[in-house]
Amino acid sequence: MDQKRSSISRSKIGANVFLQVVLFFLLFGIVNYLGFQHYKRWDFSRDQKYSLSSQTRRVVSNLKKPTHLIVFFSGGSDIAQDVTSLLKEYAFASKKMIDVEVVDPFMAMARAREVATQYKLRDNDNVVIIDYDGRSKFVNAASMAEYEPSFSPVDKPRLKAFKGEEALTSALIEISEENVNKIHTLLGHGETALDSDPSLDGLKSYIERQNIKIEPLKLSDVEAVPPDTKTLFIIAPKYDFSDTELLALRSYWEKRGRIWIFLNPGSDTPKLSAFLADLGITVHGDQVMRTMPLKLASGMVTGILKEITGDFVPGSPITKRLGNVTASFQGGATQSLGLDAERVKASDIKLKPLIQASKGFWGEARYATAASSGVFFDPREDHINPVVAASAEKGGISEDRVRVDSSRLIVIGNASFITNSVLTEADLDFVLSGINWLLAREELIGIAPKPVRNLALSLTQAQISSIALWVMIAIPAFPIVFGTLVWLKRRR
Repeated sequence: MDQKRSSISRSKIGANVFLQVVLFFLLFGIVNYLGFQHYKRWDFSRDQKYSLSSQTRRVVSNLKKPTHLIVFFSGGSDIAQDVTSLLKEYAFASKKMIDVEVVDPFMAMARAREVATQYKLRDNDNVVIIDYDGRSKFVNAASMAEYEPSFSPVDKPRLKAFKGEEALTSALIEISEENVNKIHTLLGHGETALDSDPSLDGLKSYIERQNIKIEPLKLSDVEAVPPDTKTLFIIAPKYDFSDTELLALRSYWEKRGRIWIFLNPGSDTPKLSAFLADLGITVHGDQVMRTMPLKLASGMVTGILKEITGDFVPGSPITKRLGNVTASFQGGATQSLGLDAERVKASDIKLKPLIQASKGFWGEARYATAASSGVFFDPREDHINPVVAASAEKGGISEDRVRVDSSRLIVIGNASFITNSVLTEADLDFVLSGINWLLAREELIGIAPKPVRNLALSLTQAQISSIALWVMIAIPAFPIVFGTLVWLKRRR
């Protein structure tokens, strides 16, 4: 017996289809909305050239006013595309506070003339213009790239490292900060003048990019350190401080002062050493070195190495991104430091080592060159595994999310490593990180340049022949053979 089949009315079928269509578009809209509002970006490139550091992300996310960036590259530049791609990452990270405009003088001549007139640009300028709250700043292409010199008049210099993030973030800091930070470099005791000494021009230019103004200061000319001094630099003093000058220095430290002292090994400065000893840092007055065997024509002799290397000690905001990096002190002697944390514990002073000499070095208390005595490690008076740089902080707390004003000090037993001829990238990174720590700008500590790595592909002659066979014969033959088989099949 046939069963009677139930029928569905056309109105119900139509309602069902309509509901499915509505649900489809609803789900489609929800997925797109969530993807638009909550998206993630990844950089899968080999060099990670466009991945922003955490410091840059903090800077752009804390911008209080809209910022307009104009990429104006009028001449040929091998970093133009890199700069544009990097700035797109800035715009994404800024949460719509940054907008980027690319002006090509050859494609948009009217807009190029308008920009050139407004910002007084020349025809051959390659710059990024940062416009913030009516103020503007230029970042030249030359400051965003590091080149290896070419010794041939035909070959162009090769791009060694892309420093766009460092230069652009520094410019954003400078233009968005309301107050300029001021560093006073101390004079009057034979110090090296950071503001005017040609041998420190390189370090000076990097410091000034951080929205920092450098001015000289003589304690003998003032009653106290000026209140607008954010940091006091003392570089390689040859002579000691007077009691009045030392009193001014102590008063500045107690009032949440920030000091960086580059010691001058061999100089007799007992009052300055006593000031540091009161803060728990002992200047040993020795010379860090190690011996090494040397092979000469006359036979094996023992050589003395005084240009030391060191390891950055973790545990400080200054050295947190310098792990597995080697510090290099060249061009002059280095003395070691002792840290006495128990002595200053009651004064709420926290001491931290920053750089420790590499394995094999020691602090020689009685350096002698006489052939009869020689140079050797004496455990009774010499210092093994010496610390050559340290920091002191009074009144600070260890919680990174809470900022409290504190007195801060950095001491380093060498002053020669910051000169133009021997300053390494690692040491420069350390100095800039130290300055930002003294200025309580921990979020800006260290942005390393991105090295440009050239991919070298080494192939044997057999491999080259095999590739040529595939490219010139096998690959073109495949569609010919496949097409022939299809044609034969259709003919049948």
